[in-house]
Amino acid sequence: MLPSLAHEGFPLVLVEAFAAGLPVVASGHGSLAELVADGITGRHVAPGDVAGLARALRWAVDHPADLARMGRAARAAYATRHTPDAAYARLMAIYDAARA
Repeated sequence: MLPSLAHEGFPLVLVEAFAAGLPVVASGHGSLAELVADGITGRHVAPGDVAGLARALRWAVDHPADLARMGRAARAAYATRHTPDAAYARLMAIYDAARA
C-alpha cells in the first residue's frame, strides 16, 4: 500500500511492487493515479481517507482471486513499461523525436 498525501514523482517502491507481481493500493492522485490502474493493477483511495484505505485493504483480503489477477496485471505492466530495456527504448524515442 502506498497512501500518500504528497504528489509523488515516480516512487520506486511502486515499481518494485509491480516487478514482484504485487498490486498496489495507492492514493488516487498525481502520478500514483497514473501508475496504478484502478481495478487493474491495484486500487485507488482518496488521499487522507483512512476509512477508504481500510475498506480497500479489507476488499483485498476478501477477494484473493481478484488480487491475484491484479498482481499478474501489475507484473505485466512492469514488464511492458518499467524494465530497464523499456525505459531505455522510451528514452531513445524521446531523443530521436528531439533530433527530428
